[in-house]
Amino acid sequence: MTWANLVTAVRTVAGLLVFALAAHGRDATLNYIGLALFWALDILDGALARGFKQETRVGAQFDILSDRLLIAFFYLNFVALRPDFILPVVVFLFQFNLIDLYLSNQFMRWPIVSPNYFHQVDRTIWRLNWSLPAKALNSQLVPLIMIFTGSVWLPCVISLGIIGLKFYSIVLLRRLPAPESMWPAPGRSLS
Repeated sequence: MTWANLVTAVRTVAGLLVFALAAHGRDATLNYIGLALFWALDILDGALARGFKQETRVGAQFDILSDRLLIAFFYLNFVALRPDFILPVVVFLFQFNLIDLYLSNQFMRWPIVSPNYFHQVDRTIWRLNWSLPAKALNSQLVPLIMIFTGSVWLPCVISLGIIGLKFYSIVLLRRLPAPESMWPAPGRSLS
């Protein structure tokens, strides 16, 4: 148990509670509060993990799964309140909860602690998926556009563009040498 994992656990439980209350009351404001709470605590758990040097592969997996669970609840509530947004929500969730999840778990094939260190494996794939601009594009741009512009088509187009980047990343990933060649010799730890 680390401070970062504790924050991820609190983020998951608190997020689920807020999203459940938002769903029960059909309350858009509570749903947006849940999204803000999710983002703020997601930033905090990463900062704690790095700041206290407590990054672990288990913690990275916990964070990745928590992200998918909470964003799914946000979008389910959002589409329940705004059914006209079903298409962008489905396209985004396909991208984030399937394709991005697959890519985010690929770090496990290499001796790195999380996707944040994928630049040690491939700088281009890291830049497209886990650099700060890529993270913002991947998880924050689409909901903000949906909330603040009310546009249905723009988030669809952006999500489709992100899907294109993700598939390009998968192609690049498949071209990399077998990860087993990069693992440390037996008896050496994975830093």
